[in-house]
Amino acid sequence: MSVASATQPTGDDETLAALLRGELRNRLGLSSEQLRIGLSVARNHMTRGAPLEALRVYVTLVLCEPANVDFQIGLANCAGVLGEHHLALQAASAVIALAPKDARGYLLSGRSCMMISAFAEAKEDLEDALALAGSDEAVAGEAKLLLGRIAAASTAP
Repeated sequence: MSVASATQPTGDDETLAALLRGELRNRLGLSSEQLRIGLSVARNHMTRGAPLEALRVYVTLVLCEPANVDFQIGLANCAGVLGEHHLALQAASAVIALAPKDARGYLLSGRSCMMISAFAEAKEDLEDALALAGSDEAVAGEAKLLLGRIAAASTAP
């Protein structure tokens, strides 16, 4: 492969760029406000104990608007509930990239890392979540709880 061809965008690059611009959402004729209704639908599925249906909605929302932090957070939470920890980690990583000051991304990443036995990474992410949580007691509380579990596991015989 020549250097010139290595710098030329591929069809995959163009497809990804279109996806990130919300091209799928636009082709479906949907607005961001209309997609937010889907967020409520997905949350309702989770509340009534139908995480597979919720996952389908979250994946659709993320495909339509991948830069939406709330959609990525929903996908990460739902994937974690279903034991799809690598998918949850990918969504959490997107949250961190999109909103690096949002403690929720680090919490979700730390939780996912714990579930795939990446404890050093989990500890780092959970410490970041705790540092960024501020007055968000739910995030801070879960980060402390998970950090405690990591500490206990590392001192166990």
